[in-house]
Amino acid sequence: MTNMTKKQKIWMWIFIAMFAVPEIIFFTTPMMILAISGKSFSKISSLFINYQIFFTHPTYLLIVIIVEWIAVLGLFILSIKSNKKIFTASLLIILLWLSFIFMLVYVTGISMGS
Repeated sequence: MTNMTKKQKIWMWIFIAMFAVPEIIFFTTPMMILAISGKSFSKISSLFINYQIFFTHPTYLLIVIIVEWIAVLGLFILSIKSNKKIFTASLLIILLWLSFIFMLVYVTGISMGS
């Protein structure tokens, strides 16, 4: 990403932090992979958080997913501007995955286990 301006690099690091911090704290992607694969959502554990909070306050998971989605979208746009095709493709996959998680949990109303 050598052909990026200083402003673009600053935004890149902001977007990386917006994605990485919630992912490290909540393990959103591994949690959802386990939940989709059949493991009970309430039995998945994290070092930092009890996932039971998402049952009592489902808006928290929505906020985490939206923040990560905005971050990946920002990185996706920056990668398109800097012509990084492999990075763009991987960001598109992550963006689609986060969209799938959002649709799975909030649009279809599928329970994440009992």
